[in-house]
Amino acid sequence: MKVVENTSDRLFLRDAPWFMSSLLTGAIVLMCYVTWQRYLEVGFQQAALMGVFAIGLPALGFVLLVRRDELILDRATGVMEIRHTTLFGYQREEEPLDRLEQASTQTHHTSNGNTRHRVALILSGDPKKDIRNISPAYGAGPHSKDAADIINRWLKGGVS
Repeated sequence: MKVVENTSDRLFLRDAPWFMSSLLTGAIVLMCYVTWQRYLEVGFQQAALMGVFAIGLPALGFVLLVRRDELILDRATGVMEIRHTTLFGYQREEEPLDRLEQASTQTHHTSNGNTRHRVALILSGDPKKDIRNISPAYGAGPHSKDAADIINRWLKGGVS
């Protein structure tokens, strides 16, 4: 997650899958070119059949895999906001900031022995604690732990 804004009153983190979206966009553009060349060589019917799969599969991957997740903690308004943006729309969750106790890291062990992590926000509540994930996906590397540390430091009043 990238820190967009970190002041004493506001923390704004964003996770945008630039690599995946660039890779899939490149695949779609390349397949459009290949399909067009096929159309010029053999005609519409074979090119259309090829295009449905050659363009459709990367496009489906783009729709399913590309999602931007954001976390905004705002002391001035007393609000914690989680936003999710996909090609199909925008989803927003809002909670009172004072319910947020801390951030932690959830770990998932893959079948080949690797570990993946994601940030979990622990909210106070009755009768048990509530856990919200900023992103449904687990990622490799230290990024989730770093983001959780930044959130916890901000909650304690510090600016990173």
